[in-house]
Amino acid sequence: MNYLSQYTIPFSGLKEGKHLFDFTADQRFFAGFEESEIEKGNVNIQVELERRSTYLRLVFVHDGEIELICDRCLDTYLQPVNGRNVMLVKFSENESDDGDEVIYIHPGKHQVDVSKLIYEFIVLSIPIRRVHPDDQEGNSLCDPEMLKKLDEHIITDLPEDEPIDPRWNDLKKIIGN
Repeated sequence: MNYLSQYTIPFSGLKEGKHLFDFTADQRFFAGFEESEIEKGNVNIQVELERRSTYLRLVFVHDGEIELICDRCLDTYLQPVNGRNVMLVKFSENESDDGDEVIYIHPGKHQVDVSKLIYEFIVLSIPIRRVHPDDQEGNSLCDPEMLKKLDEHIITDLPEDEPIDPRWNDLKKIIGN
């Protein structure tokens, strides 16, 4: 049995109205996605399904932490992730993923698979710059040996005798400098 099959919501027997479903994304969840940059984590997801006669409204709320590789020191650290996302599921003979907020599924289906949506929402909540957080005093929690190596390669003295491209002078005139 596929581990991700437990991330489906059967809606055929549900009455119209709101229904809550709880899921957890852990190491086995992330292993189900090829080329996933996330290998470990523990994220709790609550899905509120609002059933209507012509559509389903899904509200995803996730909160937890995942293990990432620091862009600065290349060591792993735990990154808090959280977010709230809304998706509409509409019924149509042609199943498709139309844009960012609407999914079309066949009217004969009785359940909706939310595993891919959960994964995408977690990935979207990862910051672009992935670095260790600072401690309470503002000091970096990165590997001190790596920070020392990086400091050795910082260029502080720029050569002043290089001629400036004259095109920059013309641009400075436009700006008024």
